Amino acid sequence: MTGQFWWRERIFKDFGHSYSVELVYEERHLQKIQIFRNPSWGYFLVLDGIVQFTERDEYIYHETITYLPASLLPHPPEEVVVIGGGDGGVLRELQKIPEIKKVIQFEIDQRVFELSQKYFFKISGDYEDSRVNFQIKDGFLGLKESPSQAYDLIIVDCTDPVGPAKTLYSKDFYEEAKRVLKPYGILIQQASLPVYFPYVLREALPLISQVFPYVKVVRAYVPCYGEEIAFFLAALEEKDWLNPSQQFFGRYYHPGLNPYYFSLSANWLNLISSLK
Repeated sequence: MTGQFWWRERIFKDFGHSYSVELVYEERHLQKIQIFRNPSWGYFLVLDGIVQFTERDEYIYHETITYLPASLLPHPPEEVVVIGGGDGGVLRELQKIPEIKKVIQFEIDQRVFELSQKYFFKISGDYEDSRVNFQIKDGFLGLKESPSQAYDLIIVDCTDPVGPAKTLYSKDFYEEAKRVLKPYGILIQQASLPVYFPYVLREALPLISQVFPYVKVVRAYVPCYGEEIAFFLAALEEKDWLNPSQQFFGRYYHPGLNPYYFSLSANWLNLISSLK
């Protein structure tokens, strides 16, 4: 289709989000990839019919998934592995932390990376940075090939547990993550929108809780998703979750936000309690 038209992101069979868009790019690869442009949201990326981010508010998601876990470490992260994140937003935020020495990134879909470098280069980190080791590889396999206790921080910036990302929500994956994490390290993984898709928490939370002794569910509101998105935080040692040890400041994130992230609504708490 060409010109301006209305495109709907289907949430349920009778509910969706509609955007007046211009289609910029479309192809079917490992995933169906679409790039649209909207006057209010700017360019945005859609994978298998699901909005991943928009230019207007992507910084909320990327700062949250980077700075929140990093704030809980005893010192700023130096060695980090990113699984997914082919748009480059997580790398951009990591590169703002001067103590970073090494970032290894495993992205399974080369086409997503290539298109993001073409259409979303303004939001991407610098992949020419000598500290960055970018590999087109399944993240689960990448962890299996990593040495034990290698990383301060594991950031799993993946799609929901369907298609290529399904193994990233398995007990075997969490076991590998535990193995490669330093004793004081922390893992963060996006866990979808519990109000719309509670099955992600229902299926994955018991699995990650079997592997890590300390697991928290946190929330953030990203406007383009239309609802609060959940994340898993997992660690091998207790953290002072509400009081960050490291101080980071972004367009959205600041240290005073930590208590907000951990303040869950009753329906979320009821869902989590039902899984125990």
